[in-house]
Amino acid sequence: VGNCLLASAFVGYISPFSARLRQRLWQGMWTKDLVARGIPMTENLDPLTVLATDADIAGWQNEGLPADRVSLENASILTICSRWP
Repeated sequence: VGNCLLASAFVGYISPFSARLRQRLWQGMWTKDLVARGIPMTENLDPLTVLATDADIAGWQNEGLPADRVSLENASILTICSRWP
C-alpha cells in the first residue's frame, strides 16, 4: 500500500520541482510520514523503481535520454501517466 501511495504522490505532485526538493519530499517527508502512520511499504523504496524497470531506463538512454536522475524521473512520470502532468 505504501509503495503505491509514494509512487502516486511522486507522479501527481513532484514533477515541477528540482532534484533536491524532489529527494527531500519523498525521502525526508513522505516516506517518514508513511512509516509514522504505520502504512506498510518496502524499506528504502525508490519511487523510480516502482515506476520504471531497468529495461525501460536502458531503452530511454538508447534513444538519447540523458542519464541524470531528473531526466529518468520525468520519463517515468510521462510514460506511466494516461494524461501528461
